[in-house]
Amino acid sequence: MQNSIWLLLVVTAILLWASTNLLYKAGVHDGKEEHICLKYSVCIGIVFFVIACAFIAMRDEPFTIWESAVRYWPMTIFGPLYAVINTIAFNGYIYNEATVQSPMEDLSAGWSTLLLIFAYLALGRADSAFELLTPLRTVGIVVILLSVTRLAIVRNRISRESGQSEAWKTRGLGTLVFPLAFSMLDALETIVTGLCLDTTYGYAMPEGDGVIIIGMTYALFALGCWVYIYWKEGRPYNPFTRHSAPRILGALTDNIGIVCYGYAMAINSISTDPLIAIYPVFAMLGGRVIMKERLGAAQSICLLGIVAGSVLVVLGTVIE
Repeated sequence: MQNSIWLLLVVTAILLWASTNLLYKAGVHDGKEEHICLKYSVCIGIVFFVIACAFIAMRDEPFTIWESAVRYWPMTIFGPLYAVINTIAFNGYIYNEATVQSPMEDLSAGWSTLLLIFAYLALGRADSAFELLTPLRTVGIVVILLSVTRLAIVRNRISRESGQSEAWKTRGLGTLVFPLAFSMLDALETIVTGLCLDTTYGYAMPEGDGVIIIGMTYALFALGCWVYIYWKEGRPYNPFTRHSAPRILGALTDNIGIVCYGYAMAINSISTDPLIAIYPVFAMLGGRVIMKERLGAAQSICLLGIVAGSVLVVLGTVIE
């Protein structure tokens, strides 16, 4: 029964996060809007706050700072860091197609799994790396890293050949740096979430407390973003407009996916993150079919390499 619940949670998170990539890309519009990344964080903060309040209301006992925020301090520290890096990483949606952005973020599939294993070894919660890192996982991680690097090189070369020197700078930055920042953030999130929530290797933190802590810290950050936008633009930003609808909807699918991910991590942290890595496949299909994005053969091969590496990581998890 527990395995069936875990699988349902993982599949739901995959579909929700694939939808998130498409919605966030749709919310960019022409990419010329001022403070667009901060506005994304305002939308996310609102959704996070609502979800956190719902978890507080559903909690059996009153939520206290001492019982959760202090005892599980890694989650508390991670909250504002997550908000800042996530806001910066939104630039990736300005420079990249959804078909590219989603697999590029998938670098975290191998990176986060590797770091989580090292964290368990350092804390003495696993006897050997070979206990958790299978040969297929190792090969998958290498394939992902090589494919991501090659994709950035290919996109830079295409921009240079087209004579768009400025596009070469921004394309290279957008293709590699911003998704890489997100991937490193996602890797850190996996470590913090795994160590705090996992009932086998971790400390069995109540799943809802992580959502509450991250939600409240992100909401405070979002409030700061809203005040800053008001100060700079001279008018309040209204996230509840048709123009911002994809951002709100993307924040909703993103954060509900995070909830599903958190509960799945509590059941099996080692298998959850690699399996989640296949969500870019659905985002890529949506990018081509729904958003009509088209890429050259060289870029498509690199993206397929990223997906293939993710599949290897998944197989390394299933066959153990």
